[in-house]
Amino acid sequence: MRVFVCPSRDEIGKFRGIAEAFPEIWEGLVLDVGCRSASLQRVLPNSKVRYFGLDLFAPADVVGNLEKGLCFQNESFDIVVALDILEHTDNIYEAFSELCRVSRKYVLLTLPNAYEVRTRIKFLMGRPMSGKYGLPVDPPNDRHRWLFSFQEAQAFTRALGERHGFEVIEGCLVGPRRSLLGHTLLRLWSNLLSPWYLALLCREKGTES
Repeated sequence: MRVFVCPSRDEIGKFRGIAEAFPEIWEGLVLDVGCRSASLQRVLPNSKVRYFGLDLFAPADVVGNLEKGLCFQNESFDIVVALDILEHTDNIYEAFSELCRVSRKYVLLTLPNAYEVRTRIKFLMGRPMSGKYGLPVDPPNDRHRWLFSFQEAQAFTRALGERHGFEVIEGCLVGPRRSLLGHTLLRLWSNLLSPWYLALLCREKGTES
């Protein structure tokens, strides 16, 4: 398992770390599912990719809902990206299948590790884990539906990736300060030390739809 480091702690640093983790894949049509502000596009080699952002609301290039199925034919995109998206879906299994269905070559995803050390400390101290959990008085626009560890994210992605004909390259995604702990320790204690699970799913030859 590899360790991938974000160059800075902000959102664009995270996207840059993800893009630089697999520099060889960025070519062709890219679908960013749950694109938010489309900040990922800022760190991609624009001369090699054609970017499409999909989200529930404008200004996404495509307004759509992963849970209701993606409005694209099989293998429409070379790369399908889903960064911290699957945990927001009710049917995470069908959502995963949709990502694989519309990918011709790669699916790149991150999943948050709810068992990471900062979250454990918050829970121990009786503080909210994040704004995506809890029981607010007013109905929230969005929230996490799934609570899982790094190891569970790993087992889930490996099993479903294989089921859909993809090989999985995976690793820990950490910020610059956490990286100072060293790659060996991060790999050994990923369930405690890695905030995110990062996986690149590569379509196996002969499994095209």
